Amino acid sequence: MSTPENKIAELDAAAQLELNKVLGTALGVAREQLEEQGVFLPFAIAIEPAAEDAEPELRLLAVQPTEDPEDPEADIDAEVMMADLVQLLQSQRDDFNAVAFVSDVTLLEEGKDAVHVVAEHRDGGAVAIVQPYTSPDPETGEWDFSEPSAETGELQVWI
Repeated sequence: MSTPENKIAELDAAAQLELNKVLGTALGVAREQLEEQGVFLPFAIAIEPAAEDAEPELRLLAVQPTEDPEDPEADIDAEVMMADLVQLLQSQRDDFNAVAFVSDVTLLEEGKDAVHVVAEHRDGGAVAIVQPYTSPDPETGEWDFSEPSAETGELQVWI
């Protein structure tokens, strides 16, 4: 199967706005979870089409981590959760205009953790954002979030 063409440069202003909304919300929710809980599980943010005379609704979607009955103390498999989220959003893609998948990743070359967000729009554009972070300083309790960087995203829902 060939990879669908990423038409990010061809998206109109409304589509760009929807992508920015899911990206910004996704980064904000991930940051909030890190600051409050110290960790977060993969999740998605989706935006519904705007109803007449109303703002479009944002939805937070998550899936239950699968547990290994043989080893209940085993680590949660974030990759399986992300695959489940993609499958969920593929099955509901007609209900949304844009989605963002959010996960906690390790940047091996830099030895840092990062929030990774891949957002895509039903009109064919996708972008990825990586925002490195450092756990809180023991003295101040403040998290350090670096400037996010953007790269081309891969379409997963509207393929």
